[in-house]
Amino acid sequence: MEQSLVSRLGKVHAVVSSIDQRLEYETTTITRLSSRIKQLEDEKGQLVKAVGTLDRCVQIVSANGIGKIEGIVTDGLRRVFGNEQIGLLVEKKETARGNSYRLLIQKGSTIGNPMDSFGGGIQNVVAFLLRVILIKRFKLAPFIALDEQFSNVSPEYQPKVSEMLKTLSTLGFTIFAISHQPTITSAADSIYEVLVEEGRPPLLRKVEGPQFDELKGSALGERPAS
Repeated sequence: MEQSLVSRLGKVHAVVSSIDQRLEYETTTITRLSSRIKQLEDEKGQLVKAVGTLDRCVQIVSANGIGKIEGIVTDGLRRVFGNEQIGLLVEKKETARGNSYRLLIQKGSTIGNPMDSFGGGIQNVVAFLLRVILIKRFKLAPFIALDEQFSNVSPEYQPKVSEMLKTLSTLGFTIFAISHQPTITSAADSIYEVLVEEGRPPLLRKVEGPQFDELKGSALGERPAS
C-alpha cells in the first residue's frame, strides 16, 4: 500500500514538473510575442508616417509640374548612358480614390518599367536622381549616403556616374559612398578602406599619398608613370 502511494506521488510530482515547464515555456512565448507586437506597432506607426510623407510628396510633385522631374531625370540618364533617346516618363492616372503615378522609362520607341524593361543600372540612376530632387524640393540637408547604390551600372558607364557625383559635390552636396567599384569612387576627395584580419575587429584606414593617387589612377584606367 505504501509503495503504491509513493509511486502515485512520484507520478503527481512528474505531472506538476511537466506543467511548470510548460508554464515557463508559455510565459516565455507570451513575453516574446508581446515584444514582437510592440515592435510591429512601432513599425506600423513609422509606415503610417512614411505613407503620409509620400502622399505629400505626390501632391507637391503634381502641383509643381511633372515635366520638371521628367526633365531633370532624363538629362541625368542621358549624361550617364550617353543616349539621347532615353528618358523618364511619369504616367498619371486619375482614379476614384485620387491620382496615381507610375515611373516609366522610354528608350527610342520602347516604354516600360525601369527594372523589367531596362535592367538595374537605369533603375539605380533614376532612384538616385529622384533622391536628389526630393532633397532640393523639400530643402533637406544636402547629404546623401550611398551603399552600393550603383552596383548594377555597367563598367563602361561608371566614369560618368563618378563625374555626376563629383558635380553634385561642387554644388554643395556631401556624398558618403560605400562601393566595391573603384571607378565609382575615383572622383572622391577622400577614400577610406576597411581592413579585415582574422581574429581582429575591422579597421577603417584613410588612403593617402601615392596609394591614393594610384587607386584613383587605376580606377580611371591610367597607368602609373615609370
